Amino acid sequence: MTEQTTAPVSTASQVPVTGPLTVREITGDEAVETLLELGGSFLQTPAWGRAKAGWRRTHLGWFDATGRRVGAGLVLSRTIPRLSRSYAYLPEGPGLPWDVVAADPAVWIDPLVAWAKAHKAFALRLGYPVVSRVWDREPVKKQVVDNGLLSFTTLPPAVDNPTARALEGWLDRNGWLSLGADGVAVGQPRLLCIVDLRGRTEAELLKGMNQQWRRNVKKAEKAGVQVRAVGPEGLDTFHALYVESAHRDNFMPRPKAYFDVMARSFATDEGPVSARFYEAHVDGDVLASALMIRFGRTFSYLYGGSTERNRDARASNALQWQAMRDAAAAGCEAYDFRGFNTSLGATSPLTGLLLFKLGAGADVVEMVGERELVISRFWHFAFAKAMAARIAINKRRTGGGSAPEGDI
Repeated sequence: MTEQTTAPVSTASQVPVTGPLTVREITGDEAVETLLELGGSFLQTPAWGRAKAGWRRTHLGWFDATGRRVGAGLVLSRTIPRLSRSYAYLPEGPGLPWDVVAADPAVWIDPLVAWAKAHKAFALRLGYPVVSRVWDREPVKKQVVDNGLLSFTTLPPAVDNPTARALEGWLDRNGWLSLGADGVAVGQPRLLCIVDLRGRTEAELLKGMNQQWRRNVKKAEKAGVQVRAVGPEGLDTFHALYVESAHRDNFMPRPKAYFDVMARSFATDEGPVSARFYEAHVDGDVLASALMIRFGRTFSYLYGGSTERNRDARASNALQWQAMRDAAAAGCEAYDFRGFNTSLGATSPLTGLLLFKLGAGADVVEMVGERELVISRFWHFAFAKAMAARIAINKRRTGGGSAPEGDI
């Protein structure tokens, strides 16, 4: 661990905010501008809104009494059929100066709640992007291997953020319910695996990996593995490898159309946000592929897959190592491996995925995470029942299976 708090987002502007604050609709470009200033998530960008079919998207801005825009967020809304009532969700957002917010959350959150009520939302769900605790990788790895997946949470963290404690206390007192990644509608993981890139050279990043990881990187080099980044044209290859991995590791794969929409929503060679498929190949034979998104100072690994062919070439290690180097070269501060499924047992093949991420030098970062404010209990209950039925139907259609990581 570095002395700084490892985090996929950062608090920003220290310019004093003049209250009271108001919330109103803004353009997507305005939202991106503010998110970049404040270190917000790619899940708050217009591209992510375009990728989420079936959700209505609204970009909101927070304005102080001087008219200065001091925050931004993407609200995804899903309406109950034939009714005007909606479920409102801000994944990993909004982008706000959270150190300032924690000092008086009501000043910042109450205007959003008022907006939600005015737009007939029966519930409001926020992913609070504030680092709560951080655990170093080596103690986590040992604890997971010896005592199960979540036993590491009993260990003293390397970082315990007082800002998060203050925010959580306010949320608890004001009826914001804590949620996991398997809630009624959607969910993002609370526990992430993050490699801190700040101020570190390639040699230092490589040194931060465990011995097995460094050995595999060398094996890939000797095997002639090369890594390239491609656009939406890499979808077919990616999805074939992803489905092969799903069958091998017993999780339920998403359909190709889902990734097609996502890749095209983010696909660009310019600007602050982009998505690329990374492919690790030997003489053109692609052995591993992964979908990566870069936004501002964070480079995120979303989904990946690999084949059983030529496994000794260690293509997956080569792919992640190249992406990590690209992230550092682009000036990113965090390489985000995303989350892991906290319902897994220590013997699950997907627990191996967590150990893979830790071996790459990632620490476990716990966020304050998702909270839900129920505005209308009647409509919330009806919506929850409908979503539970929908999930059950989908599981029967697909034959069950677990998701490999927190929902994206």
